Amino acid sequence: VVPSKFTLYFECPEEVMLKRLMKRGETSGRADDNIESIKKRFRVFTETSYPVIEHYNKDGKVHTVSCVDSPEAVYANVKNIFTNLFKDQK
Repeated sequence: VVPSKFTLYFECPEEVMLKRLMKRGETSGRADDNIESIKKRFRVFTETSYPVIEHYNKDGKVHTVSCVDSPEAVYANVKNIFTNLFKDQK
């Protein structure tokens, strides 16, 4: 394991994620695409994964991308982050 150089955090409000996941559940056939399971996943993320984001954020290693925008806008933001992070490497 090597030290983290950066963390890419895709930020999206729970309300937006819930709406998207419920829409996915209409056709996914996944048994866990229901409100109870989704809310449990949100809690688990908050309790177990988000502290990692907070830890690396203290070190200035977190690059946050809003996922409220269109997929094209999210991609453009991610591309910009990577371009800036690796602009001096050849």
